[in-house]
Amino acid sequence: MRRSRCLVAILLTLGLALPALAEQHESALMEELTAIGDELSEAMLSGDWETMLGMYTEDAISLPNYGPRMQGIEAFREHHAQMSAAGMKILSFESEPTEAWQAGDHVIEIGTFEISLEMPGMPEKIQDKGKYMTVYVRDADGALKIKAETWNTDMNPMQVMGGPGGEHGHEHEHGGEG
Repeated sequence: MRRSRCLVAILLTLGLALPALAEQHESALMEELTAIGDELSEAMLSGDWETMLGMYTEDAISLPNYGPRMQGIEAFREHHAQMSAAGMKILSFESEPTEAWQAGDHVIEIGTFEISLEMPGMPEKIQDKGKYMTVYVRDADGALKIKAETWNTDMNPMQVMGGPGGEHGHEHEHGGEG
């Protein structure tokens, strides 16, 4: 009888403590992801591509909006060199993680971003908002490195170009209202 009371007391204590521990872990993870986003933003704004590339695994995959799949640091380096040579300049970039999950040594982050940039030949700066998903893996030192990423704009390019699409997206493609 005594053992069962002790067991019940232990289980109740664990039952009360585990949610608090999980909340602390989630908070620490969101802080870590926010710090990574801040470091990435700083590197982007200063054009420090090597620091930014150091945040990725060697075989990382990027699935950019309106662009082909890229894989590996060398592909990323070439892409950023082309963008720099074309005169693209990032004026501001902010990201905010909204959700995150840890599974073993992997972390999945979902968030939102805002960016503004200048491109030669464009009459004004480009401003955009969107959402992203990033998959990280912890390296041998415990640091998170980007393994895979994808992002999408909230901007409807058809609307920006004055074409069909309007507020509701693709209703013209389907022959009427959805």
